[in-house]
Amino acid sequence: MRKNKVLEKLRAGRPVNGAAIVYDSPSLVEQAALVGLDYLWLDWQHGQWSEHTLNDALARCLHSDTAPIVRVKGNEPGTINRVLDMGALGVIVPYVQDADQARAAANAAFYPPLGMRSGGGVRLGLIGDGVADYFAHANEEVLLAVMVETEHAIANVEEIMRVPGVSVVLIGPGDLMIDVKSRGGDETRHAALVQAVADASRRTGTPCGYVTGTAEDANARVNQGFTFMNYGSDFASVDRGLREVAAVARAW
Repeated sequence: MRKNKVLEKLRAGRPVNGAAIVYDSPSLVEQAALVGLDYLWLDWQHGQWSEHTLNDALARCLHSDTAPIVRVKGNEPGTINRVLDMGALGVIVPYVQDADQARAAANAAFYPPLGMRSGGGVRLGLIGDGVADYFAHANEEVLLAVMVETEHAIANVEEIMRVPGVSVVLIGPGDLMIDVKSRGGDETRHAALVQAVADASRRTGTPCGYVTGTAEDANARVNQGFTFMNYGSDFASVDRGLREVAAVARAW
């Protein structure tokens, strides 16, 4: 069974970083998988992926140490099972509100006795030493990240972190800010909720994660205790690179 080096680092208390890929380009994924990132976040929730292009992209990661992790569209068992059968080494499940929802995600992501994932998938024998090896060891190597994106979810975060099978609890800071502001809160309240997740991670031993667009913020979040980082994306890299090219041309 292929080792999930993201889980290996997280279990050792080391931070990891991956870039989000929103454009539905398997060739872009193939290139990104070779630049030295810990993982790639293939975003099926807000990205442009179809099942066909996602399946192709996951195949391009078979011979890379970079772990392909898919953010699914929702906490739906068939979708979670399906992307793992395609060869993802982990799933990110958005908008988990409580421990019951976290248990439902784990139930879909893992084989018995930890969950009720169904056995199947034509690519699994390429990840394991045959399909039987994959079935025997997948529960040890599949990463399950659940996202907390509301005040309600963070009120339940310690219980969520203690659900068997949850590898990471990941803050979606943008949606969290929308929720906070809808309740009359501000940046100060947002910061307090973020700190609450970091504190719960220390108490439970379950890693916590954060999504950010700047190196300064990424470094600050690692110092705060977050170890599963998403800093970087294909969209931001393309936009930044082409703006630099345009600036050179304007100087002419």
